[in-house]
Amino acid sequence: MATTLPSHASVVVIGGGIMGCSTLYHLAKMGVSDAILLERNALTSGTTWHSAAQVRALRHSKNLTRMIQYSVDLYSQLEQETGQAVGWIQKGSLSIATNPDRLTHVKRQEALAHAYGIDAKSISPQEAKERWPMMNADDVLGAVWSPDDGRVSPSDVCAALVKGAKSLGAKIFERTGVTGVLTENGRITGVETTQGTIACDAIALCAGLWSREVGAMAGAEVPALACEHFYLLTKPVEASLAICRPCLITTTTSIFATIPAVCWLVVSSQWASLLPPAF
Repeated sequence: MATTLPSHASVVVIGGGIMGCSTLYHLAKMGVSDAILLERNALTSGTTWHSAAQVRALRHSKNLTRMIQYSVDLYSQLEQETGQAVGWIQKGSLSIATNPDRLTHVKRQEALAHAYGIDAKSISPQEAKERWPMMNADDVLGAVWSPDDGRVSPSDVCAALVKGAKSLGAKIFERTGVTGVLTENGRITGVETTQGTIACDAIALCAGLWSREVGAMAGAEVPALACEHFYLLTKPVEASLAICRPCLITTTTSIFATIPAVCWLVVSSQWASLLPPAF
């Protein structure tokens, strides 16, 4: 990593998680070779390192869906370009419904998938059980199978993005916290850090749940709110159960489960009730 801050950079990327590393890489790809990234701690040390890193193509809008499809193509490209593996595992995803409303929801997902050119199909509870034998399917009414979905290793993806960005001239500064943002007549002019001040033409705010705090340094209100996710990582399970399976999603309880290695990862994202009024 670089050690001495330059006096000026066209763009300063704030945050060394997946968003910051990707932004730096794409800026460098676009010819912004003097872009730099500032990370107050170490790369991926915020929320990226423990991400479940699901890559599910179907989203609620066509633009988001196309972005995920681009990401899938990018992962294989990155491995070829940098020699850094990204841990891409393509085992598909399985969305199950346990009440009539959610069954309507997953069938709507299937229809959207077809409209966006994504492979997805409705399957019976019995077939869902075959794809995820550990599941109790007694209350499952139906499911949608998306065979092209998968997951990556978030830290490895960041390593590949950083390697690609650095090869194009971009620089990364770890252990460099942002303490202030300089503005003049409503425009960004520089960034104050724990290692000194750097003049810049623009910043890319990629600080995740800390973005509100950093944005406030420039007098901007960032509409981002941190919400708790709960996850459990089991002890090693029997070899017959640790076979790499599709990601299982139950939209009724906002829980998904996957098998990253020899144990299970179960995540709950009960967040809607935590939002403030009119957010």
